[in-house]
Amino acid sequence: MKVLLRLFAFFVFTFGYSQKTYVFDQLATYEVIHFKDSIQIKNRTFIDQDITYKKVYLTNSRDNSYLCILKELDNGLYLLDFKDYRGVTFNVSVSKSDFEASSFLTIACKLISSYINPYTEQQTKNYEFVQLKDTSINKTPYYRYKLTSNKSKRKKRLKLGEEFYLIDKNTTNQPPTLDFSTAYEEWKTTKEFQNGMLFEKHFIDYYGNLDSKERLLNIQKIKKEIRISTDCIITKYL
Repeated sequence: MKVLLRLFAFFVFTFGYSQKTYVFDQLATYEVIHFKDSIQIKNRTFIDQDITYKKVYLTNSRDNSYLCILKELDNGLYLLDFKDYRGVTFNVSVSKSDFEASSFLTIACKLISSYINPYTEQQTKNYEFVQLKDTSINKTPYYRYKLTSNKSKRKKRLKLGEEFYLIDKNTTNQPPTLDFSTAYEEWKTTKEFQNGMLFEKHFIDYYGNLDSKERLLNIQKIKKEIRISTDCIITKYL
């Protein structure tokens, strides 16, 4: 459920409380395109025209175990879609002006949910990253990878597609931003996937069609924090 609260409603006195602090030092904006379908495919919504929009990530350039997707809503609001792969998530709306003017916000326990990641160690046995030949765009070199099912019968039965990644070779001091749980869990277990800024990812469906593409537009340095009380039941592990 999307909860509408102004930012100041999140601010609480924290004396005497232990907190988990999530630090964000990058704001990365991507252009996302969902391409129109040429034919009707069973059990999939038919898209009759390309859909383009911007997707904004708040990230930590040293830690990709958590991220926040920032979506601009109507009436001067932001929707914050936060996910910590270790077990915490929330989805709240805040005033755009308040968010941009403040360096931190504190999330009340009642707004936090447990994030259950179905793509655990067992699920990584069904997928693998395959390293492809490196490429370059406008003289910038990139690593290339694809995430694919490693079980042909399962791939055929579930009609699974493949996701492709371009990773900037000049930014190996930071881990890639991965908002898909399967990709994140697989990245943790493989030594093949090099660190670097995610420049582009695109998805090819089971039938060989380009389904969607996400490409980096720009990066901004920021200083933002999200704070969660460790008194919350679901954050006891932190």
